[in-house]
Amino acid sequence: MVRVLGVDPGSRITGYGVVESGPPPRAIAWGELRLPEREGLPRRLHTLYQGLSALLDRFAPEALALEEVIPERFPRAALTLGQAQGVVLLLAARADLPVFTYHPAVIKQALTGNGRAPKHQVAYMVRALLALNGETSPDAADALAVALTHILREEGCFQKFVGE
Repeated sequence: MVRVLGVDPGSRITGYGVVESGPPPRAIAWGELRLPEREGLPRRLHTLYQGLSALLDRFAPEALALEEVIPERFPRAALTLGQAQGVVLLLAARADLPVFTYHPAVIKQALTGNGRAPKHQVAYMVRALLALNGETSPDAADALAVALTHILREEGCFQKFVGE
């Protein structure tokens, strides 16, 4: 059994999801780290560091999965997201965790069969595959999606979805 921390890093809200391999895979925890909007970026990154450190201590994952930052769409936002991702990578290195990154289209393809699926369809599949009741925030759903994608890849289910 493998425990994966999925992270959807943001400069204001960072989603997280802890998923354990199965069968079937199951969500252990999920939610958001809300970073102080009235503070500057350095303070928000420090808050992110503290929140993720606490999650690593509490859930002791064996791997960390991230969605790749795509700079082509919003280059300015990508710089800020890259700084948040840097905090995540630093924490993973300090915890000696392997890091796996996935392109958003690969995540969508793995979970829905469509690399261009809308966010609500991905969130629906996350809830269905992990048997979650009720809604999840978009950031938490994205984090669970990347963790679940990694688990599907590790279990060999990934090839069925993306033709590896």
